[in-house]
Amino acid sequence: MSDYVESVQSEALRIRWISVQCYEMVLPNGKTIVTDPFYWEGDNLKGLETLDKRQENSLKVYAQTGFSVDDFTGADYILISHVHGDHMNIAGDLWNKFYGRVLVPAGAAEELARVEDIPYGAIMPLYPGNTYYLDDFTLTVYPGAHDNRAFREGRFLRPSDRDSAYAGSEVFGIPGPNSCSGLGNMFCFNFLIETPQNYRIDFSAGRDYPDHVRHVRDKAPNLMLRHRIRSYTPEEYARQMEAMGAQLMMPLHHNNARAKGEDLNGYFGRVNGVLKADGYPGVAFNPKPYQWYSICNSISAA
Repeated sequence: MSDYVESVQSEALRIRWISVQCYEMVLPNGKTIVTDPFYWEGDNLKGLETLDKRQENSLKVYAQTGFSVDDFTGADYILISHVHGDHMNIAGDLWNKFYGRVLVPAGAAEELARVEDIPYGAIMPLYPGNTYYLDDFTLTVYPGAHDNRAFREGRFLRPSDRDSAYAGSEVFGIPGPNSCSGLGNMFCFNFLIETPQNYRIDFSAGRDYPDHVRHVRDKAPNLMLRHRIRSYTPEEYARQMEAMGAQLMMPLHHNNARAKGEDLNGYFGRVNGVLKADGYPGVAFNPKPYQWYSICNSISAA
């Protein structure tokens, strides 16, 4: 009789975080999904003699080094939750490199095509409430609600305001004028990606989390990609995972921690401490930028 095998594993997904909400995911069949494609080194601002507050904050929070569009391994599908500059500034570059399908909220699809000069035929407009049966995965689209801090604070930006973010150019090297800021506020979606092997990835970034949990209550996602909004305590973030019922959680938009020099590794340690204390059999994970990770189903000798 042959020896007993001590452990086996089956890879469900390869994934790495690039910046903001940009993840590169490789499915078991080799096809690649890129979410909210963004990478920016800040070169278009670093040469300026003076910077306004928004520009200074953008450099502090968003500027990165050590990567480029050439380092992506693929982009068969470019999935965009909303068209703010920090979620789509390299969409055109990725399309020109890989010629994939660009999936974007329908209300902002034409503006994205114009600004990033992507052929209309490559654009797939998405509508909330629909399920799309693509060749390599199934995508269900849910309504979302962008966290519009300016509106909450009473700073109402109107289309008629010449200097408003609605009418102006984005800071991340995107051609202007454009209406991406306003359209990004209005059209913001959440997603559920399901592979043919029944691995389910939930992507949610808006302020409407309780509503979204109700949408996916019966979907039992394996991996939860969730906006780590700065105001969330570790307890709040952990219990969002518990409400979703996910096995693994990785963050979105967590680069915002750089605004106050927050230690995210320590933060996620506290999140996992809450999950353990609650007896919840899931874990949260803070990824290192550009590092590939394998997500596997496995069994091993105890």
